[in-house]
Amino acid sequence: MLALLLACTAEPQPAPEAAQPPPRAVQVALNWYPEPEFGGYYAALKSGAYRKAGLDVTIVPGGPGVPVLEMLAASKIDVAISGADDLLLRRAKGLDAVAIFAGLQDSPVGLLVHVPGPNSFAEVAGPVAIEAGSPFQQTLWAKMGWEGKVQMVPTTGSLGAFAADPTLAQQAYITSEPCQAEDKDIETRFLAARDIGWNPYAALAVVRGADAKDPWMHAFVTATMQGWHDYLADPGPANVEIAKLNPEMTPARLACIVKAQAPFVKGTDGVGVVTQARMNELAVTLTGLGLEAKAEGSVHNQAGVPTAAAP
Repeated sequence: MLALLLACTAEPQPAPEAAQPPPRAVQVALNWYPEPEFGGYYAALKSGAYRKAGLDVTIVPGGPGVPVLEMLAASKIDVAISGADDLLLRRAKGLDAVAIFAGLQDSPVGLLVHVPGPNSFAEVAGPVAIEAGSPFQQTLWAKMGWEGKVQMVPTTGSLGAFAADPTLAQQAYITSEPCQAEDKDIETRFLAARDIGWNPYAALAVVRGADAKDPWMHAFVTATMQGWHDYLADPGPANVEIAKLNPEMTPARLACIVKAQAPFVKGTDGVGVVTQARMNELAVTLTGLGLEAKAEGSVHNQAGVPTAAAP
């Protein structure tokens, strides 16, 4: 009787919680060293946004010549951070991959010039240090009619020749050389390639076509969007991690790059947005240079994935 009474008066026990599935491992490979141009990806990692989305994300630093798209094709990674022009050129060679998120809406490439000096591409008259044969160089010479008029010289990536010659213009990235010049107290102006029609997305997240509709991809895009908005609001936490991984990223250099790249992150369409129309325009530019590019089906905008709107 006592056992029966205790059984009747005992409080009901809550049902055991269902076991949560383990986070989905996602390998993200950068095409360059850790820098603010990848800040939103690091912000999503540091804030726990990826973890909250059920993802165990690892960001793999890159460097010169790291074949991230080839690594993606070989299933060695899940997400490649690349440029839109590289994606379309590789798709023409059979790569099954699509763009899902643009870290930089506008191309970070351009020309670095001295102040005082040219205010626009039309005013450039001196020698230009640039990567000969690159799509940017070919587009620039064609758009501006520089063939036989403007001297092209090799670029080493160093600012040595630029610092010594006030007439020299140099190929540069808004996320690099302008801030290096600031460190050396060289007053410069950046002429953005977007102003002459060369404007491929950069810091572009690319996945295999077969993965585009998987639930993890939707979660990755949503968390990455949150990461980029967080980074624009407060880059500090992510920059701490970037500085650990890349000693060249001093506090002054980080602050300079963050400020310089902000308009390129936002663009005109909004943070993260990738449109098929922009890809089609880029393919026309590339084919006009005699290159084979495939834009059709290169963008995956899954229903429900945030685009320009802030979270």
